[in-house]
Amino acid sequence: MHVLQVETEGLVARVTLNDIEVFADWEGARRIAQTKLDPYLVEGDNRLDVALTPMTDDEGNVLPGDQSLTVTLIRGEHGVDPGDAGRLARFAWKPGDIPVEPGTLTSMWARQFVVRPEHAHGRWAWQDAPARAPTAEDAQALVALAGEVHAALAARDAAAVLALTVLRDHELARAVEIPEEEMRAEQEAYYADWFGATDWAMDPFDPTALAATAFARGRLVRVTDPFGGPALKGGGDGRRFAFQVVATRVEERWTLAR
Repeated sequence: MHVLQVETEGLVARVTLNDIEVFADWEGARRIAQTKLDPYLVEGDNRLDVALTPMTDDEGNVLPGDQSLTVTLIRGEHGVDPGDAGRLARFAWKPGDIPVEPGTLTSMWARQFVVRPEHAHGRWAWQDAPARAPTAEDAQALVALAGEVHAALAARDAAAVLALTVLRDHELARAVEIPEEEMRAEQEAYYADWFGATDWAMDPFDPTALAATAFARGRLVRVTDPFGGPALKGGGDGRRFAFQVVATRVEERWTLAR
């Protein structure tokens, strides 16, 4: 597995892999996060980019407090510390290292690395999608897709949800190297757990409260709420539920991809 580990505090930070956002923090909170990168890796050349800016108040003044960022790219067996040999790259920043303009995300570091065939997982559907900016028609189709997922979730229709996530689940199973049947069983159990709540409900679907961000030259689009959070949310049994909508075009039809 390829894992991105990010430790950050007092900063707005964004990390992209192959022009796809794989980590972002807009709140400046102290965080340690790990993200599996394999679903976005391609065979051959890959590029990791890090951008940051200090947290500021409404007047643009840098907020007091500690500021730091450490990004580590790790490759190794799942669940096993690979040691120094598995740490492919590392970037650390603290105030005074490299000047950063407050209020503007500044590209601070980039790393090109090669993934050999034995460490890749085949070609992804999004790699073959047309590279173009989404149009107004695309926006309508993406809203319709989000609405279809919302309706299936609201109806507790796991079969309908799984039909909508066939491509996503197939590719994620490849990315984490588990049988597709095992991935489907995990997803079925996941939805059964949520849908079993007596008070299960989705938040109302509001197409006007959706935003979209295109990645990889328009090959992937993430649909979010106005603040960059998951597009679809709900809950039950005192727990909150979130569903990420990341889609690609397959034969000109928008399909859930991640």
